[in-house]
Amino acid sequence: MGKNIRKIEKERASNIELLRIFSMLFIVVYHFFIYSINSNNPNWNFITTPAISVLHIGVICFVLITGYFGINFSLKGFMKLVIQCSFYSFLIYFVYIIINPEIFSIKSLIKSFIPTQWWFINIYLCLYLLAPIINIPLKTASSSKKAVYIVTLLIISFLFQFVAPSLSDGKNPINFILIYYIGDFIRHNLKFRINLNAPKLFCVYIMFNILLFFTLFFLSDFKMVRRIFVLLTFPYNSIGLIINSILFFLVFHKLQIKSRIINWIAISILPVYLIHENKYVGSYLYPFVNTLQDFIDNPILFILSVGLLGIVVLLLCVYIDKLITPIIKFIENIVFESKFFKRINDNLAVILE
Repeated sequence: MGKNIRKIEKERASNIELLRIFSMLFIVVYHFFIYSINSNNPNWNFITTPAISVLHIGVICFVLITGYFGINFSLKGFMKLVIQCSFYSFLIYFVYIIINPEIFSIKSLIKSFIPTQWWFINIYLCLYLLAPIINIPLKTASSSKKAVYIVTLLIISFLFQFVAPSLSDGKNPINFILIYYIGDFIRHNLKFRINLNAPKLFCVYIMFNILLFFTLFFLSDFKMVRRIFVLLTFPYNSIGLIINSILFFLVFHKLQIKSRIINWIAISILPVYLIHENKYVGSYLYPFVNTLQDFIDNPILFILSVGLLGIVVLLLCVYIDKLITPIIKFIENIVFESKFFKRINDNLAVILE
């Protein structure tokens, strides 16, 4: 394992990988709140709703990381993602029907091989497929032209939601392309223009979130104003959330870290999402989170306990992935060594060139 960890360390920037880990932790805890806590304990909304807004940056940070490093499209890379998602979808379904055999059906079995239950994966796969096209203007565009692209996409993504309901929450390819372009802009056009170091950027990030937290806290009795503020800071295409995510990204971007353990954990971070956000796992996980409210009466202590549970879930999913990865690699080798795949891959390579 030591050789594998050293190889990972050479290929991965530990500061960005640490950001990946924290982003997934935010996503896990965020899901605890929206699926378990808020719906079952509205008396705590005064503190849980602002906390949710702070945690909501996880997905945006993941797409920023993708844009920062860029997507070099390949059929093999695309199929690796599809195989990983399909395998986890089927495996979890298989375990679930062993525990609950009465829910088995041929239809659900077939659907378990198609990884469509995760909205993030669906849109990310679209982003991956579109990468050869969306990368074209980034290769030669100047800094000012890239800024124009970003502003244009921001206007489409945010303002057009009022006339196009499909754009209302930012869970769409247009918004993902916008965030992808921002990640690219940070790497190539903003990298050397940020004079603040990591501690100063972290202070800016903390102050921004304190402002966000207490504004939502004190607006609880002003429903109309609160609704407008939430619209500007909560959806994935909101200006406030994007700024918050960029600040968080820049903090880690400025860090100087080299860690084999961080890199080793980060390589299994996507499966954390695939496991905990699977609907069958969620049917057990989220009710368990809800039961914690029966033992902890203090909302602050409860939030800390939920955060600790999020860490435990994240590390457990990482460990599961380490055990399962050899099986997925075996399946990948069978697919990639087949003559059919090689023929398609070679033809596609010629087209892309």
